[in-house]
Amino acid sequence: MQILCVKTNSLPLEWTQKTRALCADVFSHVRDADIHWIERGHAENDETYRQIIPYIVIMDTAGKFLCYPRHGNEARLHGFYSCGIGGHIDIPDKHETFSQTVYAGLARELSEELANFSQDSLLLEYRGIINDIDSPVSRVHFGLVFLGRCAEGYLPAPSAELSGARWLSRKELEGQKKEAWSKLALELI
Repeated sequence: MQILCVKTNSLPLEWTQKTRALCADVFSHVRDADIHWIERGHAENDETYRQIIPYIVIMDTAGKFLCYPRHGNEARLHGFYSCGIGGHIDIPDKHETFSQTVYAGLARELSEELANFSQDSLLLEYRGIINDIDSPVSRVHFGLVFLGRCAEGYLPAPSAELSGARWLSRKELEGQKKEAWSKLALELI
């Protein structure tokens, strides 16, 4: 499967040189010509590209965040809580522009992870980027952070992959062991 990537050197150095969360407008920086579709197996080992990952933090109307214990395919993340839903952007998500493609991938990912997702159930706000260079795995990914505010009366129903999901306040989150991307994303919320 081919996934959406951009050349690492096409992104500003200030975005990619260190682990950080940053309010930065990727949509005005990344041009459609910067997009590359690369086989995932190759992209996972090629630091000259960054795999673009929409990462959505969902907040209910009471200000609590949807969090879940990591399990499943990502063994390196077991024992950590995640406060974000994210995933690769695949070729079927491809649209005319970078922005349209990102939003299509984001909507697909949400529909896979939330049994009752609909486009008008979440108000999505782009918040910035997360970059993590602390491991070879993280150095080939680049997060686009979104806050998904639940519409009045809507409470997402997590899929089986998010089993054990709970709604936690920011204070309650302080005592949880969180994955690196969740820590970074929460800096932007």
